Amino acid sequence: MKKGLLESLQSYSESDFYPFHMPGHKRKLEKEPFAKICRYDITEIDGFDNLHKPESILREAQERAAKLYDSEETYYLVNGSTSGILSAVSTVASRAHTLIIARNCHRAVYHAAFLNHMKLHYVYPEMISEYDIAGPVTGDSLERSIKDILNMEKAENQKARELIAGVVITSPTYDGITSNVKEIADLVHAYGIPLIVDQAHGAHFGMHPAYPENAVKEGADIVIHSVHKTLPAPTQTALLHRNGTLTDKEILKKYLQIYQSSSPSYVLMAGMDEAVRIAVEEGYQRLDILLELRDSFLKEMEKCRHIRICQLTEPGKLIISVKGSSMTGQMLYDILRDRYHLQMEMASGSYVTAILSMMDSKEGMHRLTDALVQIDKEIVKREGQNRESEFAFRPDIALPMWDAYMASFKEIELSKADGETAAEFINLYPPGIPILVPGEVLDGEIIEAIQFYLESGYTVQGIFDHRIRVVQSSQLYQMEES
Repeated sequence: MKKGLLESLQSYSESDFYPFHMPGHKRKLEKEPFAKICRYDITEIDGFDNLHKPESILREAQERAAKLYDSEETYYLVNGSTSGILSAVSTVASRAHTLIIARNCHRAVYHAAFLNHMKLHYVYPEMISEYDIAGPVTGDSLERSIKDILNMEKAENQKARELIAGVVITSPTYDGITSNVKEIADLVHAYGIPLIVDQAHGAHFGMHPAYPENAVKEGADIVIHSVHKTLPAPTQTALLHRNGTLTDKEILKKYLQIYQSSSPSYVLMAGMDEAVRIAVEEGYQRLDILLELRDSFLKEMEKCRHIRICQLTEPGKLIISVKGSSMTGQMLYDILRDRYHLQMEMASGSYVTAILSMMDSKEGMHRLTDALVQIDKEIVKREGQNRESEFAFRPDIALPMWDAYMASFKEIELSKADGETAAEFINLYPPGIPILVPGEVLDGEIIEAIQFYLESGYTVQGIFDHRIRVVQSSQLYQMEES
């Protein structure tokens, strides 16, 4: 492997060059850890290339990442996967104005559609009721959506490429459920439609046969990987891969310049390059060790009476379920954090999510095992105490998302919002998947679920002191009449 960005930054930090340039700390902060970090924190000076027109060291770094994932071209993202999703959706928006998305996509997909005034057509994954999680997107459900759009437009199959901008799915989901990307790619390509895969949680895919293949190799046109989620890279780092001829390279590059900082962090980019190096040189071995740790963990968890581990996920996720017991996901999350100092990724209604990566240790897995075995002894079985997943709802749509999000709104008590039209995104965070999208109608079941999350201590974004923003009735009538 050629000399990486990290080594180049280290060499420069040890030289006698004096910085009469940004950033203003001049590499002289004294307090740790900033003293170490700032030595590598530079701007686009001579010899260090420019991310928005890479010709040397950054181009080589991106090429190393492309080789790892077998991509035609790969772009560094220093504004996280969000900037990649915004850029990808904006790129296909130049083709048409209807976007087919899985309903459990991250809110960044919705924001991208909003910015481009796109019409959304949802594909709803079937629920896996045993664990209250969303299942995979199927080729059959996507084909039904394509045909529904064609029927509404009274168009033939060959017109699909003119009517549908693209398809966006998330695989793996936040819960570790994967879809058959190859089948889906083959299907949508037969209609001339590009496929965007938000594979933020699958940057480790394709590096070991026990894990799923990465979506680039499975035929997706644009794939986004959050390298910080499952590879040893700093927070906010991600990659975007583009392949094939169904998306425009030059349009994509324009949007990457729009949605990314013009002053990208060299610390973050060096972190990405180092993560790629570790994945190339040590990834298989580290993932192999992780599989052994996971297998030992699963064997020990068979002793539990109430806590169950979902076996349907890819190996990098643990869905730790307490469904059917007196405990909620949030309660388990709090106990693990407060009593055992184990910080989980997320709590949901009836489970918590833990992320495993190639950097996990035997000590960490043993601590989690011992804690869960002990907690299980304290749990009492009780039916009917857990709430359905936030992805199970299919609310009616009163207004297009753009109109509702830009409309005049009023704030009312959540308990009095039955029948009102949401003017704001409502979601748990994490994972940032909308329970309600602007323009969708609240009903009693949705209100009850949101109240449950609030009362159970979950972070619900879009609710302000038990009040919710809804579209003004007068504005709603005006839009309906127009």
